[in-house]
Amino acid sequence: MVEDFAYDVPSAASLDRLIRWHEKRAAEDGRLALNLDADDLPVAAETNRQRSSAHRQTAVCLKALRERHCPPDAEFRGHLNLKPRPKAQIRAPP
Repeated sequence: MVEDFAYDVPSAASLDRLIRWHEKRAAEDGRLALNLDADDLPVAAETNRQRSSAHRQTAVCLKALRERHCPPDAEFRGHLNLKPRPKAQIRAPP
């Protein structure tokens, strides 16, 4: 089933970069929330926890988009093909 979109689906490389960026931001915001909790700033900590959760959800959605619309890279299997070899020849002395 191919769906027509009003926009182009980004390349797998672009999606990978976005996924890594959102995962990194989620981790940073999660660490910041822990530090803000330690500094007794609950409102700021909760805001960063929500931001971290949003980044994680975005990364999950981007992974689903990548799996659905970007075919996986084919593995290189050229090393498994048989190559014709010349038959062994015996050299007799002259």
